[in-house]
Amino acid sequence: MTDLSAHPDPRQLLEAFEAFTAASEHLQARYEALQAQLGQLQGELQTVLEAVPFAIWVLGEEGSLRFTNRPQGLDGKFVAGPAPWEPGSPGGQRRFASAGGRELIFEEERRSAPHGGIIVTLRDVTEAVFQAQQATREDRLAAMGRMAAELAHEIRNPLGSLALFSGMLVEDLQDQPGPLELARKVQEGVGRLNRVVGNTLSFSRDLRPRAASIPLRAFWEEALRSATLAEAVPWDNRIPEAATWEGDPDLLRQVAQNLLQNATRALEDAEKPRLALTAFEEPLEDRRCWHLTLADNGCGIPADTLARVFDPFFSTFGGGTGLGLAVCHRIVVAHEGLLFIESQEGRGTTVHLRLAAGG
Repeated sequence: MTDLSAHPDPRQLLEAFEAFTAASEHLQARYEALQAQLGQLQGELQTVLEAVPFAIWVLGEEGSLRFTNRPQGLDGKFVAGPAPWEPGSPGGQRRFASAGGRELIFEEERRSAPHGGIIVTLRDVTEAVFQAQQATREDRLAAMGRMAAELAHEIRNPLGSLALFSGMLVEDLQDQPGPLELARKVQEGVGRLNRVVGNTLSFSRDLRPRAASIPLRAFWEEALRSATLAEAVPWDNRIPEAATWEGDPDLLRQVAQNLLQNATRALEDAEKPRLALTAFEEPLEDRRCWHLTLADNGCGIPADTLARVFDPFFSTFGGGTGLGLAVCHRIVVAHEGLLFIESQEGRGTTVHLRLAAGG
């Protein structure tokens, strides 16, 4: 006799199958929703990674590339050593020459990836480095300026007496050619000392620039002509017509004259001297700026000297007072601008000037 209770009820099987099918469809729909959500998150993550202001490379243990947010690469080359994604990269601060001729400073960091390999990040620290250099320079120059001003005031009074007495001596010795020549040399020496004292006081005084819009191309054309470079040195003015600075024309003219004078002296022994001016717009977070470069192919500045070129009374040229670049620095800082110099001995010098754009 057969036990009918051992056979499942077809209706129960059908209900179980329908429940299983519904659960499967629900799980499938949930899976597809999660897949879509994952795809959206991956897209958003990719967008974020592409938008971050630094480059990322994820390398496998054997050096293969797993991921990068800069698949198009970098437009330029590193000055020394292999690229960050290549074996033997030194890390730390790296100098990078862009295809447009600018030299940038990157900070390279390397760390281990969670599942093996290396994560390499590359961050542009050019602005931070130059701002830090200028802030340090400003602190040093401010201290030097205060000391120089005190010394100049102490020297000026006795120097005035020396100038008066040497002038009287020259008048009294008109009929004695030999002593007269010596007295004139004393007078000339006192005059040079007086000019140095005057320049020192000018360097240490407070600057209050008056605001005006300066068309850069015309401004530097005039500066180049007044420096009598047109005949002595071929120069190329590639500054766009739209470029302007907001600043004091008289003070900035001093900067231009000092920089052009230095460039002229650096080009004295060059076989084919040339001078090039370029400018490009450089937006910062709070304002628009124009970044100007003045490049020569002259003698250049030795690396151990470059750090001191802004120090008062330090000159790489004989016979100078050594105040030219120190004054330039103070004028640019008074305009809340940025001034820095790149140079290689025997290859030339490039001066960078960045000031706010004019209205």
